[in-house]
Amino acid sequence: MSAEKFYRQGKNLFDQENYIEALKNFQLALKENPQDLNSLYARAMSYFKLTEFEKAIKDFDQLVMQVPDNATFWSERAVALHLSGQNEKALISFNKALALEPENPYRYSSRAYVKDHMKDYQGAIDDYTKAIELDPEDAISYNNRGLVEEKLGYQDKAKSSFKRADELAIPSKENIANQQASNVADHANQTEYKDQQIIIESEGEDTRPAFSEYVKVIASVFSSRQGWKEFLDFVSSKFRRNN
Repeated sequence: MSAEKFYRQGKNLFDQENYIEALKNFQLALKENPQDLNSLYARAMSYFKLTEFEKAIKDFDQLVMQVPDNATFWSERAVALHLSGQNEKALISFNKALALEPENPYRYSSRAYVKDHMKDYQGAIDDYTKAIELDPEDAISYNNRGLVEEKLGYQDKAKSSFKRADELAIPSKENIANQQASNVADHANQTEYKDQQIIIESEGEDTRPAFSEYVKVIASVFSSRQGWKEFLDFVSSKFRRNN
């Protein structure tokens, strides 16, 4: 069987959430063609879903070496590093992604998340503020900036951020139209790997998830701007107190 057939078979299995068998197929594809970047990326994402983060990092290391101008590879590498506890390296990797896409508000939001986790609260606020500057309609960045502002005791600023987040979160025909236009633009700007990349979707729960499920959600949030928004919607609905 050719590398392409192994890849396609693996992708179908991945879509069915059969990650172990998908991984086997991606490994066979790479055995047939070690230079197949699509299979290498797919294998990295399979390790990702299986929470084998160190193995995922090794694959992402190869990807960023071969395609150093792909911001998504740097970003997903950063997530794996973060989940493996290597936050300093994760921050460096996010910096690389941001350098490649300095006008992408999602990159700032991603880096803000890690800075918040590292207790660099002012740095997180600065990145959320930059994300808001680039995307003034992003309710999630307002909401999460408010969460960080609360940690620093900036209660008035936090209330203002939450208020704006709540205002923007109210659905309207204009907001829906703008989001649809944004989705079209995002789709048009994808890399050449878009048609073959595996998109990990975060899954919301009605109750707080077990740690293993929480890790699965975290592992996907930097994969796309929409994934990030879905995760933060989930977090804010479960953990943010009413104001």
